[in-house]
Amino acid sequence: MPLQPTIIKLLISIGVLLIIPHIGELPLPFIVIGFSLLGWRALTLWFPNTLPSKWLLLPLSIGLAFFVLKTYGMSLGRDASSSLLIILMGLKLLESRSSRDTQAVIYLNFFILITPFLFEQYIEIATYAFCVFFLLLFSLTINNTQCHRLKNPGLLRISATILFLSVPLMLIFFIFFPRMIGPLWAMPNQQSAISGLSDTINPGNVSNLALSDKTAFRVRFDGTAPKQKDLYWRGPVFWETDGRSWTLTPPKSDSFKRAKAINNEGLDIQYTLMMEPHHQYWLFALDIPAAAPKNARLTHDHQLILNKKLSRNISFNIRSTSQKIQAKPSDNDLNRALHIPDNTDPRVFDLANKWLKANADNQGVIKQALEFYNKEFYYTLKPPSLGQDPVSEFLFDTKRGFCGHFATSFATLMRAAGIPSRLVAGYQGGVYNKVGDFYNIRQADAHVWVEVWLEESGWVRIDPTAAIAPNRIEHSIDPSSQQANSDINFLITPPEGFQQWAQQLKWALNSLDYYWQNAVLAYGPEKQLNFLSNLGIFDWRGMVKWLAVLSGLVLIGSIGAVLLLQKKSHDAVQTAYLVLCKSLAKRIGQRQPHETTTDYFNRAIKQYPQRAGDLTTLKTLYLNTRYGKEAEHSFIQQVKHFHF
Repeated sequence: MPLQPTIIKLLISIGVLLIIPHIGELPLPFIVIGFSLLGWRALTLWFPNTLPSKWLLLPLSIGLAFFVLKTYGMSLGRDASSSLLIILMGLKLLESRSSRDTQAVIYLNFFILITPFLFEQYIEIATYAFCVFFLLLFSLTINNTQCHRLKNPGLLRISATILFLSVPLMLIFFIFFPRMIGPLWAMPNQQSAISGLSDTINPGNVSNLALSDKTAFRVRFDGTAPKQKDLYWRGPVFWETDGRSWTLTPPKSDSFKRAKAINNEGLDIQYTLMMEPHHQYWLFALDIPAAAPKNARLTHDHQLILNKKLSRNISFNIRSTSQKIQAKPSDNDLNRALHIPDNTDPRVFDLANKWLKANADNQGVIKQALEFYNKEFYYTLKPPSLGQDPVSEFLFDTKRGFCGHFATSFATLMRAAGIPSRLVAGYQGGVYNKVGDFYNIRQADAHVWVEVWLEESGWVRIDPTAAIAPNRIEHSIDPSSQQANSDINFLITPPEGFQQWAQQLKWALNSLDYYWQNAVLAYGPEKQLNFLSNLGIFDWRGMVKWLAVLSGLVLIGSIGAVLLLQKKSHDAVQTAYLVLCKSLAKRIGQRQPHETTTDYFNRAIKQYPQRAGDLTTLKTLYLNTRYGKEAEHSFIQQVKHFHF
């Protein structure tokens, strides 16, 4: 069929919408190439001579394919595939000369529509894709009907009906289609950027997260939530240090001995934690986790270690306790918790020995150390840089820092005083969302604290940051008003006026995103089996059976609904007109194919002049119904009362 400019204009617009989500995700040259090819095709609508021939398209296609190969190598990963599809879309549009060509472009666009989900799965992207999906359905109907106008309510209604009828089938496939163990978008040689805490701690390295409002995880408590100052979210535990940094023991190491679950129901805190993918082994839990959830294990130092790195959204039901860890460490762990590098500054030992002489027990040493931090140190987001010996430089020279500075130096001082200590990295606090009734723990809440071993109390949490900046523990950091090289701003004063409305809107959007993440993105194999087991489905065979049965029922129902709509949408005026023609045919003969309605009625008036008034009225009413709706009822009633 000849190609209509209407479909080209629509496909160019859809192409622009498909490229927009990739801005910032794909290299800029591919975005520019994609827009340039679409712009070239738009130019041909006004200047047809600029439409390239196949002799120009062939070397252009080869050159652009070579450019993709040069940029990404032999990788068939997410970025290379997305870039290639965008280029192919533009080239195919330039090649399009018939409706068959545009049909191929539309099918290609359906594949491109999926590619933004390989980068992010936000609800905003899903809503955007849903709208573009409707436009693609509309372009299919435009292309197949060869319509000349985009403003066509009938075709829009058909497209909307198809979309509406596809929703039940989509939901059935989402619920019952067997989930794969890994994410669908796990392309070879593809590694997402890791955000959040790392497996090493250098003094102050957590401060680079203080300006990030990105979500780390969300938590919904089954009962009353603990106070803000008690929300310590335990993550990796650090034992080893070389004096400059603290490193995490590899999760497969023998040092990660399993711990027994703590059964103390009276002190338990139950909650659901919905974790964002961070591509690490550790799982965060309210200090102290009492037992490991599914697909995780509890180590002897009460870390929750996942069986594999977290690469997708997963929700966990976790139980924590306020009970102290009183089991005595092994000799190996005590040696690890007391180890100090040989190059440690002697002033560190002198200060620790001074406190030992002034106090009768370890608790006195800890108290005096906290008083030392409170009097002489300052909490800042951008502390001075440190050199080869960061602990001593911070303790005796700069005295300005962040939680990483305080925790690493405090743990070193405790070890110098003979008190076993270790670092715990995680998050502290969180922002309570009143609309969704959950806590949003952000990267800005990243925190590091110390645990010391006391014979009479077991492992005790000591947070030197609380001694210097109690607002950091009582309130969360406010990244929205935070600026580099400035004092820390905290969420202390409730917003008023417009800011309060803005906060309510932000909470509502975050709540919507939470339910999207929890119900859709976190619906993995474990959650699917848990949900379907309540319906008596326990394996993939049951899933496939119910998938086939329900899909068949929905298809039958959809076909029935379409037929019913067609039956209900019959033209009542035309039905009455055909009844009238049948009645007239008995008197004046059948209406000839070449006869118009006016000619047929005039022939009837000529043969039956005595009924000229009634026939003229019927003719006028019928013609009015074809060009307007006001005469429909009158015409139908007139036909019912008309008799020879």
